[in-house]
Amino acid sequence: MSTKRTDTTTAIHAEGLGKCYQLYDKPIHRLWDMARLGKRRARDFWAVRDVYLDIPHGSTVGIIGQNGAGKSTLLKMLTGITAPTTGSVQVNGRVASLLELGAGFHPEFSGRENVFLNCSILGMSDEEIEDRFESIVEFSELGHFIDRPVKTYSSGMYVRLGFSVAASVDPDILLIDEALSVGDEHFKGKCINRLNEFQEMGKTTVFVSHDMGAIKTMCQQVVLMDQGKVIKQGTTDKVADEYLKRAHERGNERLSSIEREASEYPRWGSQEIRTGEIELLGGKGTRSLTFQPLEPFTCRIHWEALEDCAEPVFGVGLYRSDGTYVNGSNHEWRKTPIAMSGVKKGDTGVAEMAFEALPLLAGEYYLTTFLYDHAKASPTAIDHREHAVTFEVLDADRLQHGMLFLPTRWTLERQSGGTSSKEVSES
Repeated sequence: MSTKRTDTTTAIHAEGLGKCYQLYDKPIHRLWDMARLGKRRARDFWAVRDVYLDIPHGSTVGIIGQNGAGKSTLLKMLTGITAPTTGSVQVNGRVASLLELGAGFHPEFSGRENVFLNCSILGMSDEEIEDRFESIVEFSELGHFIDRPVKTYSSGMYVRLGFSVAASVDPDILLIDEALSVGDEHFKGKCINRLNEFQEMGKTTVFVSHDMGAIKTMCQQVVLMDQGKVIKQGTTDKVADEYLKRAHERGNERLSSIEREASEYPRWGSQEIRTGEIELLGGKGTRSLTFQPLEPFTCRIHWEALEDCAEPVFGVGLYRSDGTYVNGSNHEWRKTPIAMSGVKKGDTGVAEMAFEALPLLAGEYYLTTFLYDHAKASPTAIDHREHAVTFEVLDADRLQHGMLFLPTRWTLERQSGGTSSKEVSES
């Protein structure tokens, strides 16, 4: 239940908040339970459980956590769309929300009709809507599409209209559920500018996001959820570090399970030497499949000679998950080559390739390992393994954007009032 709260310093206050859903194996079981035929067949699923929140006016709060953590369910209870099973929610001020894509829009109505419908639901009079209609359309950049049925809109157009309506209400509290992630960069920039304006006006913003860059830039407080419960809440840096730690653990578990499964990627070669286990090591020298930008990174390829081999050369190809070729190197094509010759049957060893500072930004990547015989006129595959190991880079700081971290130097010079100053920053 959602009610007004007399404490004007608090925008949202929730105590013991929980939401339980009844799950059934078959639809007919729901009917049997309603008719009380036999034993109860429903299973309780707590999407959110025992949540305490106290969000002051004027704050920007981020809610983070992996998919299925209960973030969206919590936001729906804060808006009053979903009634809590336990606990209570109290709000103080006008609330506007932008939840899942298309929520609150009638697909058969035009964008114009949905603007009037949604603004009316949010408490605006017809006169207010008329006064603000042109600014809503202008902000959304929908143009003549405003008179088209919203069922013909793309996901980006839904977001444009939804955010424009929510922002136009001039709310005291704005709740956003990851919706901006599907917008284009231009419109996301406009939305962030509007959110910054809300902050400057002393408004309260609560938003769910997986973008740790946006969370760390905009939020003073962060709530971390997992399996329906609040695991940690506090300052952005403190909670973001805990989120990153958990993301590393989940990433290692997920990627390890991928590696354990039988590989469907091709592998070929004459097999005089066979590569075995591939180890990836992080900054502390421990094995991992998740890393951070600029962390020391080592790839160790274990091998065993099944037959004599004249001149084997090991190499590693680095690819982004979409197949973009990032880099390839081996130990022979270098200014100071390492020659390996006369390998005998039964020999074993390790080929190691390392970065002092991993130059990759956030994303999923994979390594292809090459082992070729360079004693022949044209290098011939001994053991070529496509997509041999997958790893992930987690970047909480988001100091740069793109795929690679590039060391940069920024210089700012300024002349003002007869004095000059110069600052240099390197990274």
